[in-house]
Amino acid sequence: MEIKKFGKNNIDGIKINVKTPEHIHGGKYVGEKLNGKAHGEGTYFYEDGSKYVGQWKEDMMDGDGIFTWSNGEKYIGTWSKDLKNGYGIYTWPDGESYVGNWKEDLKQGEGIYTWSDGGKYIGQYKDDVETGHGIYIEPNGTVHVQ
Repeated sequence: MEIKKFGKNNIDGIKINVKTPEHIHGGKYVGEKLNGKAHGEGTYFYEDGSKYVGQWKEDMMDGDGIFTWSNGEKYIGTWSKDLKNGYGIYTWPDGESYVGNWKEDLKQGEGIYTWSDGGKYIGQYKDDVETGHGIYIEPNGTVHVQ
């Protein structure tokens, strides 16, 4: 009697192609799942070297999390359906930053934008644009009230 060895990809010498379901983002997810989807706490490693660590809901970033892009940009804050939504801090490698509110991936409401030269805008944003009342502070300290 001959006993043949087999593993998960090979039964009696017949190769079986096992496909891992591809995630919408490409890359690899490690963490909690519900019904086969990323759900709860988890980390996603993107093919380009970017990484998201945080909360997921039905395969989408949803809740608190940290996304670090491969180019050095970083967002720490709240997500909803894969979009920045709520309070968050976004930083760029050159030292610029935005601290404030987001709505569907756009700056919205109160926020503070700091440029790499030290200049600042403190005020209102609507659809990613400075609007309404605000204060500009130039790098030399000169203040402009809108």
